[in-house]
Amino acid sequence: MSRFQFNRIAGLQALIMAALILPLAGAGLYAWIHHLRIQTHLSDLEPRYARLAGLLERQADLKSLSGKVNEQLARIAYPASQDVSQAGNDAQQRIRSLFAESKLDIISIQVLPPKKEETKFDRISIDLRVEGDMAGIQNALVKLASQTPVVVVDSLSVQTIGSVRPASNQRLGGQFNLYVLRVRP
Repeated sequence: MSRFQFNRIAGLQALIMAALILPLAGAGLYAWIHHLRIQTHLSDLEPRYARLAGLLERQADLKSLSGKVNEQLARIAYPASQDVSQAGNDAQQRIRSLFAESKLDIISIQVLPPKKEETKFDRISIDLRVEGDMAGIQNALVKLASQTPVVVVDSLSVQTIGSVRPASNQRLGGQFNLYVLRVRP
């Protein structure tokens, strides 16, 4: 065998080996790149999975807390199922009866259009003007604090009516700006 023939045979064997190894090396490189991509994706998903596993583990606690939150929300605001005008009228009637029970003369009470300032609530404002004595106003404010859904006093102004007489009960006039909340659907 000549040297040329030996080099030719060795070259052909090298080409055949390269032709066999090159697809295997390409497949290995593809598998390695795919493996790295999946590892990156799994490391991105790991915190989400951990949060989900924690939520599933605490599901019973979350359900009980959700029930408590809904109860609190029912004490604070009118439900979304109730129309804004119905909620305003209900609040107006509750406030009217509360101030009337406190022996105050209601001069005017008006429900204003709702404001949508709060993100999840409609704010229904109620303007109220009353006249009476200080004990009646204090009694009404104490009763107002126990209302459900909550009636919030935004501002109030109390002034004397007529001349001030120190020996007698002074007649007062009060301007109350109140509001109630309704859950926005």
